[in-house]
Amino acid sequence: MGAHCGRFIQACKHLRTIQFRAGTHFGGRTCELWDKADKVVLTIFAGTWNMGNAQPPDDLRDWLQPGYDIYLIGVQECNYHPRPWLDTCARDWRATVEENLPGLVQVCKHEMGHCQILCYATDKVSRSIHNVAASHEETGLGGFLANKGGLALSFWIGDTSICFVCSHLAAHQRNIDRRNSDTAHIIEGICLTKDQLRPLTHQFTHVFWVGDLNYRIDLDREACEELICEHAWEKLREHDQLLKVQQEEKAFWTFQEGPLNFAPTYQHIPGMGPDPETGLRPYDPKKGRVPSWTDRVLWQSFPDVDVTQLPGSYTSSPTLCTSDHSPVSAVFQLPLNKPFRIQETAGFLYIQIQNLRATGLPPGDHHVSFWGQYCEGTKHTTNATSKDGCAQFSRVTLRTRPGVCSSKWVQTRHLLVAIYKVDDALESAHMKSHPVSTLMAMTGLVEGFEEPDGYGVVSLRGAGAGKSFTAALSNSWGYHVGSLHGEVKISTFPTVESRSDFEIANVLPKTPTWETPSNVNARLEDSGEQLSGCCLNVKTMRFM
Repeated sequence: MGAHCGRFIQACKHLRTIQFRAGTHFGGRTCELWDKADKVVLTIFAGTWNMGNAQPPDDLRDWLQPGYDIYLIGVQECNYHPRPWLDTCARDWRATVEENLPGLVQVCKHEMGHCQILCYATDKVSRSIHNVAASHEETGLGGFLANKGGLALSFWIGDTSICFVCSHLAAHQRNIDRRNSDTAHIIEGICLTKDQLRPLTHQFTHVFWVGDLNYRIDLDREACEELICEHAWEKLREHDQLLKVQQEEKAFWTFQEGPLNFAPTYQHIPGMGPDPETGLRPYDPKKGRVPSWTDRVLWQSFPDVDVTQLPGSYTSSPTLCTSDHSPVSAVFQLPLNKPFRIQETAGFLYIQIQNLRATGLPPGDHHVSFWGQYCEGTKHTTNATSKDGCAQFSRVTLRTRPGVCSSKWVQTRHLLVAIYKVDDALESAHMKSHPVSTLMAMTGLVEGFEEPDGYGVVSLRGAGAGKSFTAALSNSWGYHVGSLHGEVKISTFPTVESRSDFEIANVLPKTPTWETPSNVNARLEDSGEQLSGCCLNVKTMRFM
């Protein structure tokens, strides 16, 4: 019973999700930012700084350079005595940022312990930002202390979704597995949307992840400092723990990073700036820590989405020397297509998916589901039995919503994929271990619950003429679990074979399933109706 109570408390922490701006309906979003253009290109600044619990200097412009459209700022160990006219450290920090970035609009702010995330935008861009939410997940002391963990905020600009994560992971050279585990808990634990099961990394078009990730360089201190003095960044990268972890697909395996062509940002002597000749800050000899790139800026995007990191923008700012860390930042260019406007008198399109094959599956029966915001509901394959980790699935045809009839626009979109094992939900490993699942079992919500074995994303670019695809699959913790292969084509008319997809119920689970509260909410929101009473989001545990 004690274990159940502990899981119940952990599950209830998901009540913390905060909505800052309301969402808007697909097909009717503002096009003010685009005016008469079909595409705009925004610049996004993403920065992180472990402030070392020291008061920052007034001038941050060496790091927070002006002139960008959106600023995503994350800090850790932000705990110092505020200036006399401000009552908290958090307010003092926000005031300092705003003094360095005048004229911007605050889109979102969120705190967890001594960590903060901030989002600012120009006035013109801010007016097109909607559906803003924020949440966090502690990972310190078994998930109850906020000294370590992650914060996240998300928003939409037109039809593009963006998520910003700032994390402070487990410290010390040896704790690689703990850092990997912290990352998995953040990915699984933070929920910013009504999709109650899909992991954080499979909910948004773009995810920018910054923070003191605490991955170290596996060298002795003397050898590391010698390479730093030589500016031998390529040799240092060979010993970087995070790069090794990514190659081994143990954490952050879907994320990209710019070239680490700057000195390791930790552990410096607080208060000592860079040497005027070498440009390097001295490293603290007292604790004997190996200098490391603990502070990072990573990003991932859905496949075939254009986003670029500006060359040379991934760098540190060693002149800000109040902390034992130097701040780090990068700048991205993000093209955005004009939001789609539904043509009510127009027709619709068909998205036909066939020759489906999945690898890396556990034994048992499975089915695959496909969903797109611009489609009429979710479509599923029939059940298929996995043999030697592989399964072949039936054809699926999705139909777009009425009025979504532009093949050119649909080819800029994606389909979200989930593969389910069709078993008794109570027997799954997830039901035995996950705190939310335990709460569901205790409250009788378990009958309608299925935990997918894998999530993926299929790009529709080039599907107008038909194409093959391979989608990598991750589980709810962000670990790589397999792949889904198939063919996809967008057409104006369904084939004779695909018409049957709209005439039969093609999912045959072993246990009955019911419509979930989040699906009810989504359906009613799209129809403009109101739901009396409240629904429980089983991942965030929010009544909605």
